[in-house]
Amino acid sequence: MKVYILTDMEGISLAYHWDHVKEGTPYYRNYQNILTNEVNAAVEGALAAGASTVIVNDGHGGGSDYNLLWEKLHSSAILEKPGSSTNILTSLDESFHALLLVGYHAMEGTPLAVMPHTQSHVKWKSYEICGQVYGEIGQMALIAGDYGVPVAYISGDLAAVQEARQLLGPDLPNTVVKWGHPNGKVRSLHPEQSARQIRADVERALQFKDRKPFYFPGPYEITVRLKEPQFADEYVSKDIRRVDEVTISKTVNSAQYILDL
Repeated sequence: MKVYILTDMEGISLAYHWDHVKEGTPYYRNYQNILTNEVNAAVEGALAAGASTVIVNDGHGGGSDYNLLWEKLHSSAILEKPGSSTNILTSLDESFHALLLVGYHAMEGTPLAVMPHTQSHVKWKSYEICGQVYGEIGQMALIAGDYGVPVAYISGDLAAVQEARQLLGPDLPNTVVKWGHPNGKVRSLHPEQSARQIRADVERALQFKDRKPFYFPGPYEITVRLKEPQFADEYVSKDIRRVDEVTISKTVNSAQYILDL
C-alpha cells in the first residue's frame, strides 16, 4: 500500500495566528515542532496499517525552506516539496492507495474557522470550479481524484473537518485537533494528545479499502474572485479572462491544471 501525505500548517494544534505559521517569526520554530510531530504520527499510523511507501509533501507555502523539521521526520518517510504552486501533488500517481491531509484549514470566509483562506488570505476571496465554491481541501481532492486516489483522512480544526466531510462524505475519517472561537483564537488539544489521536485515527482510516475518489470530468471553468482590483491585474494573460474588476476566469480540460493560474 502506497500512501501520500499532504501537509499544511494552519490546521495543526494550538496554532491560531498567522505569525505562528510564518517563516522568520519568533513563534515559528515551536509550530514547526508541532507540525513535524503530527506528521510523524500520521506516518506511524500509515505504517501500522500496512503502508509500504509513505511520501510526505511539505505543502505549506510562503517560505524558502522546509516547514517540517526534516531532521526529526520519521526516517521511513520520503519527503518532497511541491513542484510549484500549480503542481502541488508532484509525485502522486495512480499507484497510490490514499491521500491523507494533515494540518488542514477551511476555505476563506468560513465562520468559526482558524485562519481560513483559499490559497492567499491576502489576495483571494473565493475560488470556483464550474460555479461551485471550493477551498484547498476540494482542490486537492479533485486533483487526486483525477488519478483515482481518494482522500482517506483529514486532520485540522473543526471547520476544516466539517468542510471535508460535507464534500467527501460524513464518514470521512478525521482528527479534530482544535476548535475556533469567534475572536479568532482557539480551544486546542495538547500537541502530544493530537499526535496520539492522529496516529490511531490514521491507522483506522486505512483499514477502509472502499473509499471513492472525488472526481467529475472536465472541462473545468475556474473563477477566482480577488479582494482588490490590483490583485486581479496580476493574473490577466492570454489564457486568463477578466470578468470584472476583481474576478478572473480560465477554462482547463484536466483536473491537473485547475490551479494553473
